[in-house]
Amino acid sequence: MGMPRQAFFPVKQAEAVTLAATANAVPFARRIVADITRQWHLPRDLAEDAELVTSELTTNAVKATQFFNAARGLEEVGRIRLRLRWTTPSLFTEVWDINPLLPARKSAGEQDTGGRGLGIVEFVCARWAAGHCEDGGKLVWAEQRLQS
Repeated sequence: MGMPRQAFFPVKQAEAVTLAATANAVPFARRIVADITRQWHLPRDLAEDAELVTSELTTNAVKATQFFNAARGLEEVGRIRLRLRWTTPSLFTEVWDINPLLPARKSAGEQDTGGRGLGIVEFVCARWAAGHCEDGGKLVWAEQRLQS
């Protein structure tokens, strides 16, 4: 009988990147998360869910940043920040954006093309939350737990 396959826990506990708040941020963030989880040797299912969570949180942050800047008449491309943090047995995905409006989970109907993101995050994560930051904006985070 073989030993159960164990995850190799990363020596480095966090990685962060700042991205332009454009449509390209979402696929770029997914690739970054795929690379980091591979380097950290995290289990494939956890890594795939982390990419999904990153997609949803990054999409929301890009939209929130674009809305915030447009409402203020700003022409500039905003920035968002993505951070992955590993604290055994949990992987935290954290996304910051400048818009202080906190996200709320919506009930999407069958015909709706959006509004399911936080429901997906809720489904694959142990928990998620959002809060205001002292420096402005908000941080939305989600916690995935390693299955034993």
